[in-house]
Amino acid sequence: MAESDWDTVTVLRKKGPSAAQAKSKQAILAAQRRGEDVETSKKWAAGQNKQHFITKNTAKLDRETEELHHDRVSLEVGKVIQQGRQSKGLTQKDLAT
Repeated sequence: MAESDWDTVTVLRKKGPSAAQAKSKQAILAAQRRGEDVETSKKWAAGQNKQHFITKNTAKLDRETEELHHDRVSLEVGKVIQQGRQSKGLTQKDLAT
């Protein structure tokens, strides 16, 4: 107690800056000037964190009445492909990959 006098104030615990103050540009620049390590990272797509999203409007899909299908090839084309594949000793999987 001999070290304290009437003119000095002893601070036992000082509250640190709030999260908003610590993230401000001014606080980052001040920390850089003091030579402290500053780690900054940007959140990626933070405003778009959605579990499910619909790529097309369902009302627009309901209005579309177009039939979507592929034209079929004749049986002869399939047989020619099959014979060519078998003559080379390939399976259907080998031909597809």
